[in-house]
Amino acid sequence: MVMPQPEVSIWGTILTCVEIGLHIYALQAERNQGLVLDADYAEEVLSEDALKLGHKQGEHIYFDDVKSVVPAYELAKQGAITHPELSEITEHPEKLAENGKYFAPEYFGEFAPPQDTAWKKLTKHQPLDNGIYFVEQDGQPLLAVHQTIGEQVLSEMAIHQAGGQGEYLQYRLEDCAIPIYELSASHPAVLAQIVNEDSLLHTLCDDHPDYVAMHNLHTEEWGHIHDCPAPKSLFLQLQLDRAAQQTEQPQSSPAHDSWPQTQEQAAYMQQDPVPSLQAREPQEDFFEPSEDLEW
Repeated sequence: MVMPQPEVSIWGTILTCVEIGLHIYALQAERNQGLVLDADYAEEVLSEDALKLGHKQGEHIYFDDVKSVVPAYELAKQGAITHPELSEITEHPEKLAENGKYFAPEYFGEFAPPQDTAWKKLTKHQPLDNGIYFVEQDGQPLLAVHQTIGEQVLSEMAIHQAGGQGEYLQYRLEDCAIPIYELSASHPAVLAQIVNEDSLLHTLCDDHPDYVAMHNLHTEEWGHIHDCPAPKSLFLQLQLDRAAQQTEQPQSSPAHDSWPQTQEQAAYMQQDPVPSLQAREPQEDFFEPSEDLEW
């Protein structure tokens, strides 16, 4: 028995509803979007792990725009998605699996940590979140962000500033202001690393005025970045620790491991410790993707 196309949804008024396969609908409503499947069909063709991520109501099961990657992956492998504009998904379901490590790690598993290559050896892996690490290379601390996360969360300017090879974007501590600022809006664990918001804002304004101008042009006034009187590049605890070590032992570090301090940084390190601050007002729910999955 063929169930009718959804006429109402758990996400409010339906704006568009496209059948992308038999019993499979790409639905966009006023409060969310995702995949909707006839319930009987879904229970027949999807795994138990996939079904757990949906919400059954009436004759349909709903998968929101984040978790839709799971049924889309299973249906693509079965050849059940037939819409001509989605042929790439059907032909390359492994791409969905890689994105799924970000959107649905409970199903696909988390990203592997940064790996050594023939050109570099990474040490002291400090995980911040799935696919986000602090690591060291030759004694140089780096922020490492998986490329899939970068594609979903980071701006083009942030991605273009990254270095390194392999699956991870890498940033030196003195060059990580933009990715830290952007990641902190969606990843609480990154937000928790910021101990001085004023320093982060000053670093952005001083080092990246073009980025600040573009950001302020495309955000509401309450979200604008404004300069603050603060030392530069001392917004992370790791930066403070490193600066303190260099203040205590200025001649002990090898040349390749040095991180020059400005006068304001040196003076700042002699002050009382700065209490931890938050870069944003705490949010009840952190939603990671910066753009929705498109079907």
